[in-house]
Amino acid sequence: MITIRGIVMSADLVENPPGSDSIEMHLRLQGVGPTAPRRIVIPFSMLINDESLEPESVAAHAFEADIEEVEPKRWVASRITFTAKGILRSSE
Repeated sequence: MITIRGIVMSADLVENPPGSDSIEMHLRLQGVGPTAPRRIVIPFSMLINDESLEPESVAAHAFEADIEEVEPKRWVASRITFTAKGILRSSE
């Protein structure tokens, strides 16, 4: 397990496996360092326990997360926190 910090560039809800009722959030990251992953997953269990985890509410925010590579190139968060205020300008 590693701890990373950075900025969420985008966040999307994805059905996994496809056709199931299980949803996870995929985050595309920036500023995490040259050896850290650029994409992580917030699992369904975390999403149902924290109603504030919505793609619109985490995009453009700084974060800190504990992640683990559960499959090759699939990094899953076991803990994640976000800044209260976005740090990137809105694209609008």
